[in-house]
Amino acid sequence: MGTISRRELIRIAAASAVTLPSAGTPATTARLQAANRRRAPEFAVAEQVPEVFTSLPSGSQELRGVLADRMRINVEGRLLRIDADACLSGFVRRDGAGSFDAAWVGEHAGKFLDAACNALRYCEDDRLRHITERMAQALIACQEPDGYLGTYPATRRWTGWDVWVHKYNLIGLLSYYELTAAPAALRACRGMGDLLVRTFGEAPGQRDIIGAGEHMGMAATAVLEPLCKLYRFTADLRYLEFCEYLVRSYDHPHGPRIVTTLLESGRVYRVANGKAYEMLSNLNGLIDLYRLSANKTLLEAVLRAWENIVRCQLYRTGTLSAAEHFQPDGQLLTLQSSNVGEMCVTVTWLQLNWRLLRLTGEARFGHEIERTVYNHLLAAQDVSNGNVSYYTSWAGCKEFTDALLCCVSSGPRGISLIPQLACGLQQNALFLNLYVAGRMRCKSDGVPVEVVCETAFPAEGRVALTVKAERATHFTLRLRVPEWTSGFHVRFGEHTLAGIPGQLLDVSRTWPRLSTLDIDMDMPTRVLPGSPTHPDYVLLQRGPQVLALEQALNPSVPYLHRVALTGGTVTPRSAALVAGWGERQVYEVDGIVGLPAEGDQLRPERRAVQLVPFADLMNGRVWIARADRMRSDPPAVTAFARASLSVVSLGLEPTADGQTPTDIAEFLTDEDPHSFCTVNPQDFGLANYLGSPRGRRGDPVWFAVMLRSPASISRIVFRHGAVSASGGWFDTTEAMPRIELARSPIPTSANGAVPDNSKVRWETAGVLEHYPRSRASTPPTLADGQLFELRLPQPLEVYGIRVIGRAGGDYASCAELSAYG
Repeated sequence: MGTISRRELIRIAAASAVTLPSAGTPATTARLQAANRRRAPEFAVAEQVPEVFTSLPSGSQELRGVLADRMRINVEGRLLRIDADACLSGFVRRDGAGSFDAAWVGEHAGKFLDAACNALRYCEDDRLRHITERMAQALIACQEPDGYLGTYPATRRWTGWDVWVHKYNLIGLLSYYELTAAPAALRACRGMGDLLVRTFGEAPGQRDIIGAGEHMGMAATAVLEPLCKLYRFTADLRYLEFCEYLVRSYDHPHGPRIVTTLLESGRVYRVANGKAYEMLSNLNGLIDLYRLSANKTLLEAVLRAWENIVRCQLYRTGTLSAAEHFQPDGQLLTLQSSNVGEMCVTVTWLQLNWRLLRLTGEARFGHEIERTVYNHLLAAQDVSNGNVSYYTSWAGCKEFTDALLCCVSSGPRGISLIPQLACGLQQNALFLNLYVAGRMRCKSDGVPVEVVCETAFPAEGRVALTVKAERATHFTLRLRVPEWTSGFHVRFGEHTLAGIPGQLLDVSRTWPRLSTLDIDMDMPTRVLPGSPTHPDYVLLQRGPQVLALEQALNPSVPYLHRVALTGGTVTPRSAALVAGWGERQVYEVDGIVGLPAEGDQLRPERRAVQLVPFADLMNGRVWIARADRMRSDPPAVTAFARASLSVVSLGLEPTADGQTPTDIAEFLTDEDPHSFCTVNPQDFGLANYLGSPRGRRGDPVWFAVMLRSPASISRIVFRHGAVSASGGWFDTTEAMPRIELARSPIPTSANGAVPDNSKVRWETAGVLEHYPRSRASTPPTLADGQLFELRLPQPLEVYGIRVIGRAGGDYASCAELSAYG
């Protein structure tokens, strides 16, 4: 019999992982198999600061309603359809030449394992169990004898995202170990942990971990989170000491100074380079280390970050970041061009609030969990197939994908957490954090108790609870009173209790064997201002849900960005069932709609418009114009479309003190002539990260706008940005700036964000003849926002437009690039 190589073993295991057993496995068989599985392992180390909120044990709850539907879609559409070979490809082929893709490909297996194990803890599924076991076995088989489990060849170890990949392998395999108690999983984790401890540190011959990760080391130091858990399972003090080293390394030269900066400034925007995902990952690790060490400095730093985020960085839909970074305080960019709400960030923010809820039991963290779950988390999932939106903006068509991308792998982790977020135990209390239909089981002083919840929340605010106890028993039912409600009343028997918004309400009593409790919470609709970033607009929030205009439900509304509210109190009415929309929530409000008319102005008309929860939006917008600010001019066909720049910044370095980023593509299409965007050819961008040489002063730059479907245009408007002595204009010494058109679809990256210009044929439409003559070092006489127009000889159908020219000074600027029919 021949010897099977390690690579062949991996290939066989990966192939097995995608061979699904029959979906019709009898329930009795599943129960027998579950009974024969190993008991979950115990932690070897107790925490110095124990958690006060613990999720219900596995199998202790069954959820129904909208959240249960989304969890089912997550399993059926994503987890059961995982491409195991793609997840493992970076490990199998690590000895190859290596590529940009290999940098991240290693994180997907660990993310899958974590999501799948969460799903299996909630509900056993033989198909998913089979895939999960095979994925874990195949991943473990990839480990080198020295413990290395990354995707980089030996000559490139510990560069780029190598430690980050180990972080997710640790997370995934530790989650698998918690579920199965498989010794091989813990051995693999110890091998990785031992290798990290040997490789990085402050002893002679060891590497500085700050140099082993992107974003000023934050990608590498994020391994703090799983190493805390590895210490708890093993009681190996080396892992705890390594965790403390990681925190000390924050203050190494070129380090992110996470704790120090937060304690000094309290602003996440000023921490390192402001990269949200990696920073939040470190904050999660700091909470875990605080529970092990009781070092209050760590908790204080995290709470300062949390408070700054909620005050200055948080979107009403429960996400953070634009262009994957925290922005200057109060600047909330919302268009597709700004790559809003990276799914990885949404999920990691959710995890942070879950940790803080478990640590403190405070209602404010439960409130943020509710906001994120019912808005941005669900909004990034395609209900038809489980695909995920990498970024989820407040305007435009959702850009769902099934590609193997970091955010597509993060989404299932967030949705799989829902059962653990819904309710839990806090001392002798059953804590209801989310109001979800279903049933929950626990014990009070050894007495089995079942609570059945009937509700259509968040469509309505009525909740009926039935409490069943094996015998009369005393315990507390702890209810989170939503911050947004204007009235919260609990009735049982002849008693009525009133809750205070944003706080907890305890119902403490001796419960008979059978009793009922009714909760009534008002579901007010609030009109919230868009200022300071979007002062001409408002948004509607009903209960916990942000509402949005859906194009498919408003076929007679030509421009969703020319819709305003009528003023006064807004009371959404439930709309009749709409074909193709199922039983999902649809609301109707009275609005003012701008309709085409003779001349160059729109005709306002009162008309009912339909809205849906942002979580269900497919193509539309959150922003609604203020009645006193509604524009009457016909919009450009490119208004609010996705824009792109010749240099795609990765933001690897911090923004200098006193400066704010100006390379904001959203400003090209936001209809605000006062905002402008810049491009500096010398900036380090995505193309340079991929290996292209860095640009030079005076190189050509461009600003572009892309359309999802072709539009007929007859004129293009380019509005100049601001000019200063350092730049902001086009140098016309060799050529005038010109307008170019794309007549065929523009291919993009898998997440829809970056155009593949190597595959685009740009045709010259004309030059800007009236642009003032200028030189590379001498700014021309240009007014900020000065307009230049190019009229086409005849209408043309296009998929994109761009203006291109040589940057004058250090950079060129653009306040508007629009095309009109």
